[in-house]
Amino acid sequence: MNDSTILPAQLNRIPPRRDHPRRVAFIFLLAVLTAVVMAVVGGPYDLASRGRFQPPSQVTIPADIMYRMSIALAAPRYAGGTEFITARQLEQVALALYERSALGGQPSAKASYQLAIFYAKSGYHGHAQELFLQAVQLDEANSELYLLLSHLYGDEPPDEAGLLAGAQLLDQQDRWLAGMTRADLYERVGQADFAAQLRADWQNQQVLFATIMGGLILFYAVMGGLGLVTLLVLLVAWIGGKPQGRRPRASWVPWGMLDIAEVVVVLVFLMVCLSVGASGVRQLVGTWFVSETLDAVLVVVAYLLVAAGAVSLIVYRIGPGRPYWRLLGLRLRNAAGQIGQGVVGYAVFVGLLIAVVVATRLLGVDGFLPLARAPTELLTEARAPATLAVYFVLVAIIAPVVEEIIFRGFVYAGLRGTMKVLTAAILSALIFTSAHVTAPVGGLAVIALFGVVLAYLYERTGSLLPSMVAHSMYNSFVFFVLATCTLV
Repeated sequence: MNDSTILPAQLNRIPPRRDHPRRVAFIFLLAVLTAVVMAVVGGPYDLASRGRFQPPSQVTIPADIMYRMSIALAAPRYAGGTEFITARQLEQVALALYERSALGGQPSAKASYQLAIFYAKSGYHGHAQELFLQAVQLDEANSELYLLLSHLYGDEPPDEAGLLAGAQLLDQQDRWLAGMTRADLYERVGQADFAAQLRADWQNQQVLFATIMGGLILFYAVMGGLGLVTLLVLLVAWIGGKPQGRRPRASWVPWGMLDIAEVVVVLVFLMVCLSVGASGVRQLVGTWFVSETLDAVLVVVAYLLVAAGAVSLIVYRIGPGRPYWRLLGLRLRNAAGQIGQGVVGYAVFVGLLIAVVVATRLLGVDGFLPLARAPTELLTEARAPATLAVYFVLVAIIAPVVEEIIFRGFVYAGLRGTMKVLTAAILSALIFTSAHVTAPVGGLAVIALFGVVLAYLYERTGSLLPSMVAHSMYNSFVFFVLATCTLV
């Protein structure tokens, strides 16, 4: 017992408890209660969403990005495209994505009316009117907008007074769509000069959007390349049988499966209850006023309450007098080196994700959609930079710290005490995925893959800081993509 890698707390492990039957009963009853609440209320179940996450087939963000970048490439400064891709090619990809969302098995109202606009602008008025009608049937709450757009892009003589009276309805759309349709409206009512000015400003906005998005895509590609190279190096080392080095922390910790089950069940219960409560507050306050700032505050407060409950239970179960910060992997020695390891870990995940997407495409299966796990509804509807700043602090700083403490520092470490690395990594990743109960299948697969990478990163480094950095980078990238779509 003199091995220097064994923590002192291991010499004084928690003695067998006599309250196991009561704790098992408590865990079972709380799990049943959580399931009942979920079945009765019907959602939302995630702190960062008003309802269930949209399935990948209904998320139009990738199509929006492609279409907007095609507009930018068509600008005079790009002369229709580059040697790698043309504006027409990007537009065709975007239209194919819209068609899959609007004409597939689960049609999307948003994709339907957007595709209708593009069909009408290309002269296919009959198809466009059918899609506008489909949008009305799928989303009656916004039927006035769809009917206005149907009139705007119809082939009958326009009712100029009616179009101008409904112009404010266009602001219900995403900002870039509102700018495009507003220019078309003023051109339709005969105000050609004003329409030309609006369209020029809108096209310049798309160029700015494409510039920022191009930088994000380049960053992602560089990370993916670095990750693939790192994976190749690790594979060569594994084939060559080179030693990977000893794990710099103890594999054993003074908690076990029962403690993990208790924390996970309490975590999900708190998340579901506070999500439902936040939704109720939104509906109640929404009868007096609507505020995106309220959404942001409710999400942050609910998340902090859930985190406080889960972390408090973890500290309580570790027991008094023990260095829980060390047992949970909170080490800051050589912080710069650990940050670098986190960057490489994120790159490995991106490389794996790219490899999986390419493989699934070659097999004829739709690739995973990382944006499907993001709270796209709240982020894309936020209009104020201050609101987005609140969300950034939550997703890029608070969430990575809290979730790594719970799922890697506590859950994975506890599983690792009785399991091999791969088994513990996969099981902890599945538990991590279970906390995102509203994500679609593709989003869940991305989360599970990310959880395995984060667990392995913790195993290799013995510190949570690298996994926190990698987690923050992933969340930040998705956030910046959504924020760019919202603000630009």
